[in-house]
Amino acid sequence: NISARLYGFDLNANFVYSIGNDVYNANKIEYTTAYQYYYRNMTTEMASGKRWTNLDANGNLVNDPDQLAALNENTTMWSPYSQYVLSDWAIEDGSFLRLATLTLGYTVPQSLTRKIGINNLRFYVTGYNVFCLTNYSGFDPEVSTRNKTALTPGVDYSAYPKSRQFVIGVNLNF
Repeated sequence: NISARLYGFDLNANFVYSIGNDVYNANKIEYTTAYQYYYRNMTTEMASGKRWTNLDANGNLVNDPDQLAALNENTTMWSPYSQYVLSDWAIEDGSFLRLATLTLGYTVPQSLTRKIGINNLRFYVTGYNVFCLTNYSGFDPEVSTRNKTALTPGVDYSAYPKSRQFVIGVNLNF
């Protein structure tokens, strides 16, 4: 937490961080497997030409090893056909630094406000979740969503990211 005051201005910044935690990005598995999505390109990692495919140009499942080798000779990414594949490919560094709250305010000098019967007049603007520095590829590294239990922390399975909010206000004392 950082707080400062100077010439009627006040600043308060509250940072939160986490270092060294791992997050299982289940969205990478969900959006790259073939069991549910035909094209399997819902993430940038699976751009056309990079992903492994077991479907031919007509959308038919290919099981022949020679055909699969020919279909995937230039691929760099896998794409399994079954649901619920667990892989360490989806484990990512979840370290982050987030500016959780930032407030900037200005208090009008009492020499001006007392003339009109006001003891204190302060204007401020507050931002919540202003930024988050991370190398995590998902929406938010601060997650725990699998089965909604405390026994599986650090699993990102379609967690809704923290919203960014801004509040403008006035404190007025008579």
